[in-house]
Amino acid sequence: MAIWIFAVWTAATATPGSLSATDIVSRMAASRTGLSSYSVPIHFDLSVHKGVSASAKLDGVRYFQQPDKEVLVMNSMPSIAKQFKYLYEGLGTPETWPAQYDISRVDNPDPKVYSLKGVPKSAGGIKYVLLDVASDNLAPIDAHWFYANGGTVAIQYRNAMVQGQYMLPASETIDMSFPEYKVHATGTFGDYSINQPIPNAIWQVSPQPLPT
Repeated sequence: MAIWIFAVWTAATATPGSLSATDIVSRMAASRTGLSSYSVPIHFDLSVHKGVSASAKLDGVRYFQQPDKEVLVMNSMPSIAKQFKYLYEGLGTPETWPAQYDISRVDNPDPKVYSLKGVPKSAGGIKYVLLDVASDNLAPIDAHWFYANGGTVAIQYRNAMVQGQYMLPASETIDMSFPEYKVHATGTFGDYSINQPIPNAIWQVSPQPLPT
């Protein structure tokens, strides 16, 4: 996706071990060439533990449009799920991470995985994020966010080919752990609508600020 294209393609003949973070990000961009927008319905099964445990089922639609527009519009929002929504929205997507973070490569002994570290470009509650990317299809495998207050968020991705061309999330397993509460959720993605017009009104839905 074009949000990644700030990185110049310089690694066509590089070996996996010699690739820099810029090389990897550039290859991710190349794998998404032609994807200018998408929308996809998502169903979440959510459990929240904050003194007592509670569960909820949520449905929404995620929208993305080049270069960096991204929003999650929920159909309904039970009170126990608001904290989850605020945090989940603020995590962004692989398409928006290069705009959010300064990215460097970190060592990983597995030759099938590229590991990256992102440090926020703007000060906030997140200290850094670690991202693992599959070396064969350049899709995210998992990501871990580390917060200044000791909280963590972990997402595992299961990806699938969409329209025979783009490797995009089919499901996510999400675990949030903060001093006052814990959340476990699974997100199941429906059918993607690729490169179709997105109404301008969608972008008027403002994500809530992240709690710190």
